[in-house]
Amino acid sequence: MSAESNSFPRAGFFKRIAAIVYDFLVVVTLAMLVTALNLLVIHLLSSYQLLNLAGEEPSQFLNAQWWFQLELVLAVWLFFAWFWYDGGQTIGMRAWRLKVESDNEQPLTLKRTLLRALYALLGFGNLWVLFTRKNKQSLQDKLSQTRVVVLSKQANKAVYLRGVEGQE
Repeated sequence: MSAESNSFPRAGFFKRIAAIVYDFLVVVTLAMLVTALNLLVIHLLSSYQLLNLAGEEPSQFLNAQWWFQLELVLAVWLFFAWFWYDGGQTIGMRAWRLKVESDNEQPLTLKRTLLRALYALLGFGNLWVLFTRKNKQSLQDKLSQTRVVVLSKQANKAVYLRGVEGQE
């Protein structure tokens, strides 16, 4: 570990949960947007008689489609993958000055974001932090070889504003 990474403490359980609550609100909004767009397409297709709903409500039809469920899962993963890959912070993590980074101090790869998301399913992996007080590692941290640290206000601002001219 570099001195810079070592200088930031690991994130505890309650800060992680607070960030998850923020991100949950964004994810619900994203899921609603994906659903609305799909319902619009289904409505248009059925209006032009390109899709026969056989008297079924568009929302019932949509919920029964495997591709729609996959689309929702992909949208949620892409939300987390993009933010973890591009700076290590989701919207909730930025608010609580948290950052996810790999144990080998390399940027997170898309593969690592996928593993982390799979291991973090439903957030139960964060309970592991309560039992690993020394290194404050969640189950998804351990399995995906990542860690979540609490940044200083200055470091958080630097991550948030990186690439903005005159702000670095």
